[in-house]
Amino acid sequence: MLVLLRDDGRTTLFAFPNGLQQDNIELVHLDLNTDPRWSLEAVETFRRGQAVIMEKAQLFEEIKETLHTYIDLPEERFYAFLTLWNIGTYFFPLFNTYPYVYVGGIKNSGKSKLLAICSCIGFNSIISANMSVATIYRLIQNARCSMLIDEAEQLSNRYASEDFRNILLSGYKKGLKVYRNRRTADGNFEAEAFEVYGPKMLANIEGLEEVIESRCITIVMHRSPNRTITDREVDLTDPIWQQLRDKVYPFMMKNWKAIKQTYAELDNDTTISNRDWELWKPMLALAKFFDSTTLFEAIKTFAVEKTEEAQNDDMDNNDYILVQSLLSMVTEDGHYSLRDIRDIMVLLLGNGNWLTERSVGRMLRRLGFNRRRRIGTGYQYFLLVQQVRTLAQALGIRTDDPTGEVSELGELCELATGQGNTNNNTGEQQT
Repeated sequence: MLVLLRDDGRTTLFAFPNGLQQDNIELVHLDLNTDPRWSLEAVETFRRGQAVIMEKAQLFEEIKETLHTYIDLPEERFYAFLTLWNIGTYFFPLFNTYPYVYVGGIKNSGKSKLLAICSCIGFNSIISANMSVATIYRLIQNARCSMLIDEAEQLSNRYASEDFRNILLSGYKKGLKVYRNRRTADGNFEAEAFEVYGPKMLANIEGLEEVIESRCITIVMHRSPNRTITDREVDLTDPIWQQLRDKVYPFMMKNWKAIKQTYAELDNDTTISNRDWELWKPMLALAKFFDSTTLFEAIKTFAVEKTEEAQNDDMDNNDYILVQSLLSMVTEDGHYSLRDIRDIMVLLLGNGNWLTERSVGRMLRRLGFNRRRRIGTGYQYFLLVQQVRTLAQALGIRTDDPTGEVSELGELCELATGQGNTNNNTGEQQT
């Protein structure tokens, strides 16, 4: 027997599977036998129209204070962010993307405790440190659960646990699927598609590889001296967690349309772009819904700072350094030699003597610079000022030179190449 509960409290009982077919409802995925997260008593109260729908400010503060009670976070605004993230796990099907949260830090800094707390609050949350990949596939698809993976050390290496990595590569965005081979009754194999979109929180000590980390909002935990909080244990069976969830579910049923509209109408008036905006948009929409001014502006500032922080962490990324070099040296449209580009990159890297002209050529082509000519034994690439500036802006590199950094790099170009415009220089190594 299946029960469909609507947001107006009406229920429909189905004798599986015939009842579904009669009502033109298709059950795409079979539900799993997971523990109920919304108590039957609270469901019945909602069905009768007797549920008390909490005010949004009241619900937000109650969840935030619960986090304050059990965990000592490095920054105060982490509490507001995690409150929104946990509430958002109930609304994630409304969004095109939903950001992962990565919790890093040394041993005994509270990573596992934070995951435990969030597992008590979030929608259909399941926490595990040793769950099989096959189980994760089915839990996400069939139960639309929030996955909290503790001690995910294998994610620091892109070649470890490729199946798990595939889930994380696709699972932040609605509509992306992962395919696995399934053995059929006749002994053959057929491809089976899994929808793996959903909230995920990851914790480990060693960090994440760059591609996975780009889908995450990172929180680095520190050991807290506040023994009152650190010694307070999280009892997963404490009735307070069920009581809290029983307040969130009816709130979800009554407010999902308003949150969906807020998300659809939210425009990007920040410096955040591309995937970073996709990841932050659900959090910003939720912040705008809960508080159209103070909270929204605080989360917006937080989003910009975290995005810039992530970009600064990538300062040693070769592509990033390459574009910085091009921005400083490409002052007019024309041909520029690989040797000069390579020399500027070496100066910026500080210890970049390992860099070859061949590798720089591959990087240029990967970034879309394909027009080149051979001069002697080397190559020159035809570079457009606007193309370089557009690429720099896409990577979050400022092009207006507010601090004089670009001018300073331009002086380095002259020192490295012997002249400002390097259109006529030739390189020596073939790409």
